[in-house]
Amino acid sequence: MSQAIIRLGPRHRKLLYAGFFLLWTSGVLWLVFHYFLRIEGDFGPEAHPLEPWWLRLHGLMAMAALVLGGSLAPNHMRLAWNRRKNMRSGVPMLALTIWLAASGYALYYFSTDDNAAWLPLLHWIAGLALPVILAMHIRIGRRRAPRTAKRAHQPPQLHVVAQPHPRKQACS
Repeated sequence: MSQAIIRLGPRHRKLLYAGFFLLWTSGVLWLVFHYFLRIEGDFGPEAHPLEPWWLRLHGLMAMAALVLGGSLAPNHMRLAWNRRKNMRSGVPMLALTIWLAASGYALYYFSTDDNAAWLPLLHWIAGLALPVILAMHIRIGRRRAPRTAKRAHQPPQLHVVAQPHPRKQACS
């Protein structure tokens, strides 16, 4: 069996954390500005001027999150699936991510007055739960990882052994 490591490299991990942090934060900020920071206009309560910008950032980060999430498939998810490692938290994490992408798509393209009461709520609940599920997945994975995996992403040590040059040996 291959000894490839399931654990993410430091740069990959930082990119994923930053991308999903911005995605989650922009979604939460949109919720806060949409429901709690409305401003009083000439004709009653109006949307805060920053509200659409949080939604635009959230849409942009959703596209980035799809790319970042897809970057996990060739190694992290495939290796873990084949080895049956961390399945109890990995499968729910994948399902939640797929649900969020699908419900976000539905909110953008299929939102109507009929589903306006329940579709956004299903997206928000899942989105607010994402950091909890992700933290559990990371914690379980780190606990179960072999001790050697912690050093796996350090640069390899080169051991150079001096060998005499073949021509110099032949001349002697």
